[in-house]
Amino acid sequence: MFEVGRRYRITTSDHDGVGSSSGTVVAWEAPLLKVERIGSYEIINTAAPQFVSAEPDDEAHRHAQAAAAKDIADRIRINFGHETP
Repeated sequence: MFEVGRRYRITTSDHDGVGSSSGTVVAWEAPLLKVERIGSYEIINTAAPQFVSAEPDDEAHRHAQAAAAKDIADRIRINFGHETP
């Protein structure tokens, strides 16, 4: 589920609401996730109800998302009043 060395945006919830932060995964032993953030680390229990989600937060992920969006747009060929050749 998690790649060691990859940066993720992790979303959690508590009595104050939902929040997120980014960090680099340094260890993954399900359900425990060790994340490093600027000189410190945090252990997150991904099975806990406070854990909401995690998604990659790096350039490779942004590039993959942009490519997927372009592919979808190319496939459906959104046409705003222009004839398709």
